[in-house]
Amino acid sequence: MTDEALDVVEKWYATKKKTIFPLVIDHGGLEKMIDVPHFPYSGVIDPSGNLIYAGDSPESALKKAMATAKPGSIWPKKVANTAALIRNGKLVDAWADLQSVKTGGALDEKEQAAFDRLAAYLTEVTSGAVKSADELAKANMVRDATLKLEAIAGAKPALPCTPDAQKLLAELKALPTYDDEIKGGELFAAAAAKEDARDYLGAALGYRDVARKFEKSKIAGVAMEHAKDLVSRGMPGYEKSCDKCRKGQKACDKHAKPVKL
Repeated sequence: MTDEALDVVEKWYATKKKTIFPLVIDHGGLEKMIDVPHFPYSGVIDPSGNLIYAGDSPESALKKAMATAKPGSIWPKKVANTAALIRNGKLVDAWADLQSVKTGGALDEKEQAAFDRLAAYLTEVTSGAVKSADELAKANMVRDATLKLEAIAGAKPALPCTPDAQKLLAELKALPTYDDEIKGGELFAAAAAKEDARDYLGAALGYRDVARKFEKSKIAGVAMEHAKDLVSRGMPGYEKSCDKCRKGQKACDKHAKPVKL
C-alpha cells in the first residue's frame, strides 16, 4: 500500500519481474483505518485474517514473515477464485463465478458474508461503469462508452445493470455514424496516447486527422477541440529534453512547430 501517485507506482511496478500481491493506492482513509503510522510501511496478513507482521519492511524481516506465513487467500475458499478475478479486472467473469458459488451448495456464515460483500461490490462497480459509459456517450466519446458497455451487456448470467447496458449500447449502435465513431475513436485514442507521452506535435496532428477523416462524426468535434487546445497552449514541438521547453511548459521558440487546423 502506498499514497504515491499512480504514475510513480506504475513505474515501480514495471521494474518488477513478478509481483504476487495486490497493490493499493490510498490517500488517507485506509491507512487511518488500519493504523498505518507512515510510509513506507508493510504488513503481512494470513488467510485467517491475522496480522503476522507490521513494520517498516526491511527486506530481511519481510521475507522472514512471508516465509512463515500460511499460503492462501484471505477469502473463504468458495469465493477465493471470485476475488482473484476481481483483482485481475475480470468483473463479468467474477460475477459468473460468484453465481456458480450460489448454486453450488449452502454457505456457512463466513462464506455468506464474503459472498454478499463481493456481490455488492460487483453490483456497485458495474453499475458505476454503465453510468460512466452514459456520461462518455453524452460527451460524444462513443467508442469509449461502447468499450465500457460490451462485456456488461453480454454478461451471462446477467448483472443487475445488464439491461441498462444493453439499452444504452443498442442506442449507440443505432447512430448513423456509429462505424465512424469506432474508427475515429481508435485514432483519437492513439493521439491521446501521444499526448500522454508528451509528443504534442504528433497528438495535435492525430486529433486533426480524426476531425478531417470523420468530419460528420461526434468524435470529430471532440478531436478538434483537443487539437485547438494544444495549439493555443503552444505545445506542438515541445521537447522533453529541452530546459526552455520544460521551464516554459510549452514548446520554446527553437522547437515550436506550426500546425494548421
